[in-house]
Amino acid sequence: MDTASTLMGLGLLILFVAPVGYLIYDQSLKDKKRAKKLAFLTLKKGFKLDESDNITGLSIGLDRRAGKFFLLKSANDAKLQILDLQKVTKIELVKTDEDGKLISNMDEVREISLQVRNNDKSVKKIIFYAEEEDPVTSKTERFDNALKWQKNLQQNLK
Repeated sequence: MDTASTLMGLGLLILFVAPVGYLIYDQSLKDKKRAKKLAFLTLKKGFKLDESDNITGLSIGLDRRAGKFFLLKSANDAKLQILDLQKVTKIELVKTDEDGKLISNMDEVREISLQVRNNDKSVKKIIFYAEEEDPVTSKTERFDNALKWQKNLQQNLK
């Protein structure tokens, strides 16, 4: 009876843990594939990635020498977006609540993004955290990541 109970318990454990393990493995595989695609596309365009990062649903990279910032969203037909840092006037780290108002309290944050403003007054929004899509536990980690990239990009503005 103890052996049967143990086997049943292990079977149920595997039944519930296996799908979660598969989802984590699948997401990791997608991130690696997207990172390779970003590296390939930038190299194909004649650029070299000095730094790159994977954020849920987005791969970003920087070529300091050329002054270019690269974005690749996750999708089958995702196209490489290139931001010329020579045309960027300002990079802001923005935290907003559910009404879209700017806030400073991390407990009320619903979205963390970088807003890149160009000379022609256009704004590109790079979302690092969105409460509907990301787990609440990763809020501070994503904020730190956004802050790191803001500083990185500010240093490379010309």
